Amino acid sequence: MPLVQERPGINDLIFDTAYRLSDYSSTGRASAYKFETQYSPVESLRFRASWQRAVRAPSVVELYNGDLVGLIQLGDDPCSSPDGVTQAAASLEQCLRTVPAAEQAAFTARYGNGGTTNNIPTAILGQLSQLTGGNPELKNETATTYTLGFNIAPEALHGFNASIDYYHIKMEDVVGVISANVALNTCLDTGDPIYCQLIVRQHNTGGLTGNNIAGGGYIVQQNLNIAGAQLSGIDLQAQYLLKLPGESGSLQFGMNGAYLLSTETTPLPGAHTYDCAGLYGSTCQTVNPRWRHNLRTTWVTPWNFDLALTWRYVGPVWLDNNDSDPTLQGAEWHTSAGEPLYKAFGASFSSFSYFDLAGTWNATDDIQVRLGINNILDKDPPLGTVEVVGGGAANTYSTYDAMGRQVFLSATMKF
Repeated sequence: MPLVQERPGINDLIFDTAYRLSDYSSTGRASAYKFETQYSPVESLRFRASWQRAVRAPSVVELYNGDLVGLIQLGDDPCSSPDGVTQAAASLEQCLRTVPAAEQAAFTARYGNGGTTNNIPTAILGQLSQLTGGNPELKNETATTYTLGFNIAPEALHGFNASIDYYHIKMEDVVGVISANVALNTCLDTGDPIYCQLIVRQHNTGGLTGNNIAGGGYIVQQNLNIAGAQLSGIDLQAQYLLKLPGESGSLQFGMNGAYLLSTETTPLPGAHTYDCAGLYGSTCQTVNPRWRHNLRTTWVTPWNFDLALTWRYVGPVWLDNNDSDPTLQGAEWHTSAGEPLYKAFGASFSSFSYFDLAGTWNATDDIQVRLGINNILDKDPPLGTVEVVGGGAANTYSTYDAMGRQVFLSATMKF
């Protein structure tokens, strides 16, 4: 709805809104809506602000994926002696919180005290067991988002335009899992039944290295509607077209950058909220650099051929295990006193810069050929010791190029 246009001080003032009603067979009806306004005092400058409520229904996999006991990279069981001589990282009092009352006597006889009782299995290569699977009782996720931003295309700099946007997203009933680190460490520290019910020890050994549901020995990682999350950041986009002298074409510059201010998670209502911005690891579960960008420079020639060089930058991140936040610190227990141990290997990943080169040749109106090299310098991904859900296992992360240099050739033909 245009409100005011082409008036002194108001080149354009627009308001728009939208509403959507959805009906899901699994979760019922849900409403989504938004309100937005745009104000342009002059043609070269535009401000915008929006507020919206969005809904996401759980996917088929999240609802109905089958239960499976598998491995999780988590480090040693804090109730097991790592070598048969050293006492377990957690005390017997703490470890009894992870066991039902009826099994505590038998568990006490197995506890890794570093002397007479050391029968709880240790982790194999730092891997314990987890129970994953869907949950047909999941509810819809909801998110409330507001954004503030502006576009600028100054007349004095012909061919240039840019935009900066701030966003803040608050999500509720987020579909996810309570991190295995958070569940285990909180249960050990507090005995909170909400977390302790997620620790299911093996009935015959007391360990967390089970391989089937009936026998126990795992940390429950099935989907839940966890309390919530908040995400905020700044997006930057800029484009510039530079005409080259003579008949040599032009250069196009395109920049897309993102600065992450915060990415907070609250595992359960009333629980401590932790922020994973700038961190990676088994609790944060993804790689979260503060700054990342793509900068592409394209030479548009007058000979039906374009050549593009892209700089992909991923900022540095630090291991969540070494953070000062009590929820993140000491994600893996190591010391006999139950204190978190600083992990030197993989303590941080430095910034990564990848360079890609690609050429596009429009041979005819119906034939286009593309040839390029991604990761020209053949940079290897960083090495770590923790599993990151968003990237796979141990030393591979989708954030980084796992395959090194890649050369591609493709063609498009129209008939």
